[in-house]
Amino acid sequence: MIRVLVVDDSPFIRLALKKLMSSAEDIEVIGEANNGKEAIRLVQKLKPDVVTLDVNMPVMDGLTALGEIKKVCPQCRVIMISALTKEGARETIEALEKGAIDFITKPADYQELFKFKEEIISKIRAVYETRTRPEPIPAKAIPKKEVKGEFNLPPVVSIGISTGGPQTLSAVLPRLPSDFPSPILIAIHMPDTFTATFARHLNSMCKLEVKEAEEGEVIRRGTVYVSRGRVHMVLKGTPERAFVTYVKDDSYVYKPSADILLSSSAKVFGRNTIGVVMTGMGNDGSEGIVEVKKAGGVTVAEDPKTAILWAMPENAIKTGAVDYVVPKEKLPELLIKLASRVRA
Repeated sequence: MIRVLVVDDSPFIRLALKKLMSSAEDIEVIGEANNGKEAIRLVQKLKPDVVTLDVNMPVMDGLTALGEIKKVCPQCRVIMISALTKEGARETIEALEKGAIDFITKPADYQELFKFKEEIISKIRAVYETRTRPEPIPAKAIPKKEVKGEFNLPPVVSIGISTGGPQTLSAVLPRLPSDFPSPILIAIHMPDTFTATFARHLNSMCKLEVKEAEEGEVIRRGTVYVSRGRVHMVLKGTPERAFVTYVKDDSYVYKPSADILLSSSAKVFGRNTIGVVMTGMGNDGSEGIVEVKKAGGVTVAEDPKTAILWAMPENAIKTGAVDYVVPKEKLPELLIKLASRVRA
């Protein structure tokens, strides 16, 4: 049974969260708090598995409480409850970097929460799973290759990432040099009101320019493009003049879809594609990795043992189409080596 503490200053939000969580047989709401100070007291007393933590509250806000919760209960997994605003985006990104595992966006009308019932329950289950590490992947399932071969042109690097993405990208992208020769495209499961703020946050940390990709924008070397949320980023054109477009397709559970980004990258760049799947829940990116491999490109997965949530890279590896499995701390070095292999 997953034991959850709900923290929110709105009694209506607390009631809605408690009601929808209680509909799952494996989730039990063991307590409620209306501010951060009370949350810390209850965390110490109840030792919950998961805490849903509102950002803006009286007495003590969620960001302040988060640090204290991680001190008194390191094993607690925290999901932030955030407003769908630019200010909410900034605070949520800060919370994710301070130890929260994921976030839930809070609509203006609390009854709207029930539309996201399955997503919320899935996130609670997923962050609970991060309390234990996965079984090691058998050695034969982990490809080990030397960096060899060449690209005809500077390759495109396309990354699929989800839960744990802000923390992971903040650790990886700042380590890439200003002369990194390839464009980098990122599909991260995030609301459309958050992606521009997230891109600016990364830009402040990185030597490369990081921006939210615009409709019709021609991609450039040495620039990182973050997809808008709730739509799919698709690469079109030619390797010499590739551009971004956005499409809506509700047949895909995850938006933006890593599968769509990776597959479209492979269609445009062919063998000059580096496809990467990193931390996240579900299997988004697995089909795309296969398409990159079929096109003759290079495929990379984060080692599930270093992923905050290992399902996405683990499922990619299980396809048998992954060339390199590396811990996240070694990913910048690998990408630099791979991207520099351009035929003179």
